[in-house]
Amino acid sequence: METSPPLLLLFDASQSEVRSKFDALVARDCNMSVDPLGQAEKSKTTILCDGLTFLCDWSVGQPNVASSKKIFSTIGEEMVHSAMGLALHPHIGEGFRIPEIAKAFLSLGASLSRQLGAIAVLWRPAALQTDPDYFGEVIDSYVSGGVFPVLPIVDFEFDDEERVLRSNGLDLLCGQEFEIQSDQMERPEIIRRAIRLAHDLATNGAVEDEQDVPDIDPDNVIHLTPNNSGNLLICRIKSNAEQIVTLG
Repeated sequence: METSPPLLLLFDASQSEVRSKFDALVARDCNMSVDPLGQAEKSKTTILCDGLTFLCDWSVGQPNVASSKKIFSTIGEEMVHSAMGLALHPHIGEGFRIPEIAKAFLSLGASLSRQLGAIAVLWRPAALQTDPDYFGEVIDSYVSGGVFPVLPIVDFEFDDEERVLRSNGLDLLCGQEFEIQSDQMERPEIIRRAIRLAHDLATNGAVEDEQDVPDIDPDNVIHLTPNNSGNLLICRIKSNAEQIVTLG
């Protein structure tokens, strides 16, 4: 089943101008080609790149820029004249849960953003709008063996009392979000742990069994417990002496 493209490239040029650039890019790039067996409709272009099939969607409409959280981006809705969506081809299914496929997808998105002159990149699962230069920088680093690009892909939301942090955006990549709670840690300390957890889940997949993993503080461990459906990972910090130091 086909779903909405998770990645949008936003442009201050018209769609016809962007499509002309896109056609020229595909024509000269030996690693990219239009799939002749793909969809023939004008609203989508099926491309082959690095052995994978992707859909470029030209019918995504006006993106909801106003409600997105900005990551080094100041682009407003009035500056966006066109957009292109990028998705995995439906036959790949849940390919985002395979790190190498997700990495290839993000790499292609960063490359198209750079070469087509996007003014912003919008990651829809977490409603995060990112400056294209920053997006390209962190994706290139990830592809080269660096850490997972958490900031433009995964959002963190605190509850009203700022005691519980919950991730938003990991579900597409591993089928699981997480929450981490602390009564004793300051907000920056919780976020440090959240970034590490997001990297681990995005690159290693969902946690299926209750377990302890090392904490940033060597005197503690993080106790991980998937909920009954497995789509939420409950994270609590406890000391090595088994004394729980965060309340659940």
